[in-house]
Formats: sequence, structure tokens, C-alpha cells
Amino acid sequence: MAFYTDIGFNFARTGGAQLPGNGWMDGLATYQARFQSTLSNYKTARKFGASFNLLIHDLWGADTTETSADPFPGDNGDWVNFDNFMTRLISDLKANNMLPGLIIDIWNEPDLSYFWKRSESQYIQMWARAYYRLQRDLPGVPTTGPSYSASHSAGNSWWTNWLAFIAQNRSIPTQYSWHMEGGGGDMESSTAALRSLLAPNGLATTNTININEYAVLGEQVPSAGAWWISQLERVNAIGLRGNWLSTGALHDYMAGLLGKPNAGTPAYNVTGGGYWPAAEFHVYKYYAKNMTGTRCKTQPTPDKRGEVYAVVDTNVVRLLVGSRVTTGTFYIQLQNLHSIGLPLSGKLVIHTYAFKGSTNHFQEFGPPQDLGTYGHDYSGGTLSFPIFQTDSLTAYAFEFRRAA
Repeated sequence: MAFYTDIGFNFARTGGAQLPGNGWMDGLATYQARFQSTLSNYKTARKFGASFNLLIHDLWGADTTETSADPFPGDNGDWVNFDNFMTRLISDLKANNMLPGLIIDIWNEPDLSYFWKRSESQYIQMWARAYYRLQRDLPGVPTTGPSYSASHSAGNSWWTNWLAFIAQNRSIPTQYSWHMEGGGGDMESSTAALRSLLAPNGLATTNTININEYAVLGEQVPSAGAWWISQLERVNAIGLRGNWLSTGALHDYMAGLLGKPNAGTPAYNVTGGGYWPAAEFHVYKYYAKNMTGTRCKTQPTPDKRGEVYAVVDTNVVRLLVGSRVTTGTFYIQLQNLHSIGLPLSGKLVIHTYAFKGSTNHFQEFGPPQDLGTYGHDYSGGTLSFPIFQTDSLTAYAFEFRRAA
């Protein structure tokens, strides 16, 4: 259980995806199997005080394994099957006391045919039907959406049509969610784009933002882990790492933060134990355990390849520094050092730690490497020092005391 507490586990998102059988669309028995898996995940999440994002599409069975011949909500204008599904799901949630900490994701990535093999208009009808059913039968349970695969733009009809519809229909989710898994983009631009579309539709711009899938597989390394933490913290958004595994492994490895014997090989055993921390795990552990205190204002490098998240604690200032899986020389500039009790000029001793990584996401790694301390001369309350990013995988932490 230490793995959960080490990273400050506080959010889960599941629905029994890719278990044998296609959920509700295959019948009650396969739905029940997925619901029991979801219930198990919910209990684990609540044990650690984590919120739980329930995935309707997985329980229905639309998890990339379905075909266009399979039934979808509202086919041929018939909503009876979907209504029956919602009745059963709501009943099961209540019967199993699953409402505390619950947030319901109405459908995952409907803008991709992997998860929604019908028209955009049929999705929008489903959205409204599900939203108002949940409002009626589960009042007070938050909703999230649209969980599109792409962030918003004025040229994306899925976004513009959905926003116009929810503004008119008043089926507005508690949280706005989308995915940042295209290998590009940044959180400041993405959230600004959303707000630019909300306001003209008369929609509030203050709803919680939940990036409930972020980072492509190649970004799930220490350097980019720190980069994403910095990005999400800057805009005060919830973030959930994308899970790029499949079938049994999709339910294993803490979404890629752990490894175990035979991981990623033909001898893999889904029920096997013996877990160890993979490289990126230690970045999240440091973030949870050490990056406490008051969040500082930071900025990325002009090209947004380098990032930093900083906090001021009672006696120590800590910086978590990453890159978007790139190399080069970046500069950290600390300003207004006198505002935290340091003199306007002097020598600042900084302790450095390196979080090494590997392209083998299951490889075992120990704690970050202690690189020792170095004294930097500074003046005018400002210090600039370089980050020599000689490999694309390593993240760094820097620590210094607020007063000598």
C-alpha cells in the first residue's frame, strides 16, 4: 500500500475496460463483471481518500474492442436500451454506496471512432439524456465532460457544437475535461482557448478543469513527468496520467508507474506480484512528499521545452525541473530572493537531485541521485543558473534554505 501513499494517490478513473465480453452491449453478465471491477477500484480509491471518475462508456462496452455492428445508445432513435442501462447503473451505484467521491464521465473520447461509432448528433442527444437522468436520480453527484481527445479550437465542430448545445440545453458538466495526448500543445494555451469559447456561449469560465488523460507514452519518463506537473499546477488543473497499456495490463502497474517480474514480456502474469517503482514513480513521490508549501509563480522557457514548478515551504524552497523529452541548456532564474528572507546579494547553496529515466517503462529505479551542493553567487535578489539537459529523460530537483 506504500505505493499509493508515496505518490499521494488522489484520483482514479476506471470502468472495467477490456475485460472479457463487451459490457452491457453483450448482456447483463458481462456488464456485471465490469461493474465488479469498477467497484473494486472504487473501494481502493476511497480507502486512500481519492476521488473516483466512473467511465460510462467502458461499462457499456465501447472500449476500442467493439465494432460498428454493436449497439450504441440511441440507435435508430430507440433509447430504451440506454435507459435500461442507466437504470441498472444508477441502482448499482446506490446499492453499493458508491456516491461519496464519485464523478461521472458521461462518455470518453466520443470524437474518436474507437469509442463512439455513431454521429456527432447522436452523441449530443446521448449527452443530454444521460446528464438529466443523472441530475434527476443522483442529484449532487458531479459530472465531467466532454473528455474529447483533442483540445478546443474554433475550427473543431465537436467542441463548438457541444458548447452551443449545453449552453442552450443547460446540461453543463461540473468539470470541463479533455485530453492532452497529442504530443503537442500546452496547458496555458489550451485553457485560454476553452475560455475563449465559453464566454461567447454565456458559459461560466470558472468550472474546474480536469485533464483526465495527459502525456503520450514517450512522455511518461521523469523529465516529462516534471514538465506536466509544472504545466498543470500553473493553471490549477486536475490531471490524470494517460494509460497506454491494454487488456489485463490496463488494470496493472498503477498506470505505468510500477514494474514487476516479466513485465512487458510473453511471460507476463496479470495476477503476479513483486512490484517495484519505475523511473517516473520517484518524480511523483517527490512531488507528493516534498513539494509542499506555497506555490510560486513560474514561467516555462520561451519555447516551452523546459519547465519548473516551485514551492516555498517554512524553511526550504524546492524546484522540480523537467523538459518535454528534449536536450539542451536551459536557465533557471530566481527573482526576489529577498522576499523570502535572503539578503539582496550573497552566495546561495543549492542541493541538486537527479531523477534518471529509461525508455523501458518497467525498469526498476531507486530514489533520485544526490548530486551534492553548489554555491552560486547572486546579486540584486536575482540568481540565474544553467540546466545542462544532456539526455532527454532526466528530471531535477533543486533545494535551498530560505535563510542562512
